[in-house]
Amino acid sequence: MVEARSDVTLPAPPADVFAVIADMDHADWLPAVRRLRHVGGPKHGVGARYEVEVGALGRHLRGVLVCREYTPPNRMLLELEEGLELTIDIRVRAVRGGSTVNVDARYSVGGGPFAGAVERASQGAARREVARACEQLAARFGRKERTSA
Repeated sequence: MVEARSDVTLPAPPADVFAVIADMDHADWLPAVRRLRHVGGPKHGVGARYEVEVGALGRHLRGVLVCREYTPPNRMLLELEEGLELTIDIRVRAVRGGSTVNVDARYSVGGGPFAGAVERASQGAARREVARACEQLAARFGRKERTSA
């Protein structure tokens, strides 16, 4: 399992930040997500389903991204329904002067003799992709990201 994390502090209250995060019609900032389209369930919240194209491991993978947890203004958890095991966990918390957003992306390519090697080889790219997601989100609020492994 590969895990990549990044965080960013934004000059806005958690409710405003979460509103941007939860707006899946404009979620081009999400890590590895190249295309996203609502295909079922509620527009927002648990059970919302989005057809997604994910750029991962040098390929474009398609699937259905499902919202598994939705707790405004603090957390949204998204999982890819089939294929590549992908989870994007987004948490928002209040800090002095605004909010901090933590983005945690985890994926696994499954079993097989080469799975571990593929995951190790893709770890750096995954970390860069999550950092890029925070940069994209920060651009909407005018702040830079802070990355951690």
